[in-house]
Amino acid sequence: MERLLKDLTFAFRQIKKSPGFTLIAILSLALGIGANTSIFSLFNTVLLRPLPVYKPEEITMLYGTLQQTGYTIFSYPNYKIFRDNNQVFSGLASYRFVSTTLNYEDNNEKIWGYLVTGNYFDVLGIKPQLGRWIQPQDDINVGASPVVVITYNLWQRRFNSDPNIIGKEILLSNYKYTVIGVAPKDFIGTEVSYNAEVFFPMMMAKQVEIGSNWLDERDSYNIFTFGRLKTGFTKQQAEASLQILNQKLMEDFPKDNEGTYIKLSPMGLFIPEIRESVIAFSWILMGIVSLVILLACVNLANLLLAKAITRRKEIAVRLALGATRFQLIRQLLTESIMLSVIGGVLGLIFSFWINDFVSKVKLPTDIAIVFDLRFDWRVFIYVSVLSVLTGVIFGLLPAIQASKPDILSALKDEVSFGGFKRFWLRNILVAGQVALSLILLVCGGLIIRSLQQAQMMRPGFSAENTVSVSFDLSQQGYDEKRGQAFYKQALEKAKSLPGVESVTLINNLPLSLNYSYTTIYVEGQEAPYSNQLPKAVPALVYPKYFETMKIALHGRDFTENDKEQSDRVLIVNEALAHHFFPNEDAIGKRINFSGPQEPYWTIIGVCENGKYNSLNEEKQFAIYRPLLRSYDSPVSIVVRTKSNSEATLTQVQKEVQQLDPKVLIYAAKTLKQHLNLSLFPAKVAAIVLGSFALLALTLAIIGIYGVMTYAVSQRIREIAVRMALGASTTDILKLIVGQGMKTVGVGVLIGIITALMFTKFLSGLLYGVSATDPITFIVISLLLGFVALIACLIPAIYAVKTDPMVILRQN
Repeated sequence: MERLLKDLTFAFRQIKKSPGFTLIAILSLALGIGANTSIFSLFNTVLLRPLPVYKPEEITMLYGTLQQTGYTIFSYPNYKIFRDNNQVFSGLASYRFVSTTLNYEDNNEKIWGYLVTGNYFDVLGIKPQLGRWIQPQDDINVGASPVVVITYNLWQRRFNSDPNIIGKEILLSNYKYTVIGVAPKDFIGTEVSYNAEVFFPMMMAKQVEIGSNWLDERDSYNIFTFGRLKTGFTKQQAEASLQILNQKLMEDFPKDNEGTYIKLSPMGLFIPEIRESVIAFSWILMGIVSLVILLACVNLANLLLAKAITRRKEIAVRLALGATRFQLIRQLLTESIMLSVIGGVLGLIFSFWINDFVSKVKLPTDIAIVFDLRFDWRVFIYVSVLSVLTGVIFGLLPAIQASKPDILSALKDEVSFGGFKRFWLRNILVAGQVALSLILLVCGGLIIRSLQQAQMMRPGFSAENTVSVSFDLSQQGYDEKRGQAFYKQALEKAKSLPGVESVTLINNLPLSLNYSYTTIYVEGQEAPYSNQLPKAVPALVYPKYFETMKIALHGRDFTENDKEQSDRVLIVNEALAHHFFPNEDAIGKRINFSGPQEPYWTIIGVCENGKYNSLNEEKQFAIYRPLLRSYDSPVSIVVRTKSNSEATLTQVQKEVQQLDPKVLIYAAKTLKQHLNLSLFPAKVAAIVLGSFALLALTLAIIGIYGVMTYAVSQRIREIAVRMALGASTTDILKLIVGQGMKTVGVGVLIGIITALMFTKFLSGLLYGVSATDPITFIVISLLLGFVALIACLIPAIYAVKTDPMVILRQN
């Protein structure tokens, strides 16, 4: 312990002697460790931190898998069969995401929640903060138990932590519910990023989602199912047992279940595809921030190696007085670890600021998405290990190199001639630093180029001078007759506004992250089972939708006459038409949504393809039906103007509110603002990777300049001799810069080769840009080369301006 205290004391004195170097080292480490900590806290939130339930390791999700369409969730009738007949779960529960309107103290607010089966909370094994949970007896008869559990946050935010909230009635979507419980503070549901605030019994589905009938429909796959495994069952055993039950289900109901296989998956990230995408993206981020911290380590190792030259005499004296190499290495490592620990503390503070900023960012979506990036013991352990490991990584090689000087020449304070070749370790580190910088810069450049391409991409419609206002009449108890009348009035009011060119309605704006699909069956084709039918993105639209959105249309549009139940007409996109009707006109062909036994719908038009769920999706089938015939709510009124869309947006909102002040408008925006939702992942990636790239460039400048300054200072006598013997300023500059740029060139070459292998993992984040985009690679390589040239040139110019005779007279 006494020896450790002496090492720490000596290390602290050494750090104080070089305030400039210490400041650069600590700031570099703080930035690198802070960035790593923030990304790890996200990684921890979505993948490592368990749900706040009893024995979370026993909880697992159930999905059906299909060869053509990937994963499916359950229908309620199928869920009941698995709940009542399985042998591997002590409890099996289900839930569904819903939205509702909270009407409280004359203030309407759209909130999100869950429909849950009566055993939902029992299976999770948690206790309420107040009152009781929804129980099986609350979930027996349809519409019979208007009770609700609210979250701790909603209880505080809207009800001022009222201790008497249990038993009170609240109005949700114009329907009275009795509050029976308040959830504990840290429980907002079973999805880590979905901010639910209310929980309804599933048997209240028809009151929460007015007009829904999915409780009775075996082919409506729309509820998530999870269970608690019995003791002794492994995941593989459970899947095998459930598949036997599923086989019986396929035999009894082949139309809706043929071809399925039961798969178990961890809980907390919606569906496995999303989980896999999040895991892949998280690992990409962790890989990139690992490069950042590695770059910081290489940078500081290089500076320490150069700095050690100034301590050659000190180290030689200590060796001459009997100190061992092990003692010297231990002392030098103590100094580097002390630097990294201080950097780690500052990095933790820096990460806290980043996470606090991120938590306040409002996502451009109506869906209640939240990321709880709070620190826990995993984050603190990660920071502690990373700080110590960083100190060892950037301190070990310089410590080993510095501990074996030529004692005689070091005691005489002599510096050998020989240029850069003598300092092979330093050259390797410089090349590594350049390579790491180039990889990070290329990643950032690709993402920024991708964002530029995405912003220029036509999503299948024109967003210029167009606004949309969304509202949900079902939340205020409107039936179809009243709803259609309201739609007509709203369109007439909007159309009468000055500067308006056209208006329309749609139930689901494209690029809204809705992810709804319907099966389609083409007349005359072989009839597969319903779960193997091809799928299309559905939409209900009013007349003039294609004109308002400026979507090219072949054939005819819907009209005011397409409103009777017998008027089964629809419009499809080119992808669907060309796939099912190659080399012929699709107009007049017929399709339906279940199979040959259902009534057919006639195609009256074919529109151009578009983007429906995300900008980087592959071509998808899409179908449009008349909203006049197939009523739905919520809807968005879309208005195209000649100019000044912002002013029109305010006017449209005002007109809708005047028709019924109780109608909640939950999304009013220009279509350009709406596109921010689909661009959000690209913008986040551009900000994150762009920041890392800028940090990499900064570290590269600091590192190369610092190393070159030290290198030139140690060769100043050699330079003076060369100049005294007749070497010109140009010759000296060529010598110094040339040798430095050779090392940089090697680093650039290594970086390009490595980046070509690394950037393939970014393919899923790129829009319209290849992961090997030559423009990005060339521009980044030239940029880094130019920066390195300046970093080499400045100390070289300083050296040649020094009078050689002054240098040679010294010593």
